[in-house]
Amino acid sequence: MILYTVKLKKSAKIDIVKVYDYIEQMLFAPIAAKNFLSGIYSCIANLEYNAGIFAISAFNDVLCYGMNARTINYKGFVIIYTIHSRYVLVHRIIHGSLIKN
Repeated sequence: MILYTVKLKKSAKIDIVKVYDYIEQMLFAPIAAKNFLSGIYSCIANLEYNAGIFAISAFNDVLCYGMNARTINYKGFVIIYTIHSRYVLVHRIIHGSLIKN
């Protein structure tokens, strides 16, 4: 089994902050925002062990991040990542409704 180092691009970090802020401030749900944050980071951390089990995406909106771009879902959001020799690079975290073919 390959153990990957998981790295987040600045764009992915910004995406997480925007979703957190939206849940906390616009929906007035600070506990839900903290739960989302905990859950999304847990999902991303799991890529350390199982990044390779997910298929390469067939969606053009995902493949623009690389020919080997893959996705994993968390509560309606799509985590877009690529696998490199010893690390996983998370590019974006966006709402699933924004993924079109």
